[in-house]
Amino acid sequence: MNSATLGIAADFVKTGIEKAGIPLSATLEAYLSLTFARFIGGSINVDLLTIRVAQALDAGAPRGVIRGLADECLIACAFFERRLRRSGTVRHYVGLGQTSYDAARLTEQAYGFVHMRDVMASAAATDEEHEDARVLVDRARAGSQTARNELAVQNVVVGPWGNGRPGLLWR
Repeated sequence: MNSATLGIAADFVKTGIEKAGIPLSATLEAYLSLTFARFIGGSINVDLLTIRVAQALDAGAPRGVIRGLADECLIACAFFERRLRRSGTVRHYVGLGQTSYDAARLTEQAYGFVHMRDVMASAAATDEEHEDARVLVDRARAGSQTARNELAVQNVVVGPWGNGRPGLLWR
């Protein structure tokens, strides 16, 4: 990683913060910029992410390895969501990333995972993109404020009601 790559990553994160309307702490903004810069020009293996995380946690892998897997979860949730949805829900992968950050003793990143994901996804999104309501509901259940805001525009509120069914309430 060089200073140009870090500058590009920092600008990308700032754009995402503006588009999503989600302020990040200085720590999370810097962490997200560094994490994104590390992945620029590299590759990420989103396949078998759940198994790789479970094996690392079961084996008592070093913090750096677990943090790296958490970073992969973050990047995958932000940029490869459709691919992840083939084998699970967004909530699953968000939880996986949060658990990994927590296991690596990065508490602020664990709690800020959804916000960091929203910032990255917002920066990468084009204005023409319109997501299926089911995708937005899945993101909202994972804690995404941007998804909740998009659903609110459609007069939909995600909540725990619905007689055991995933519930929607029309305003």
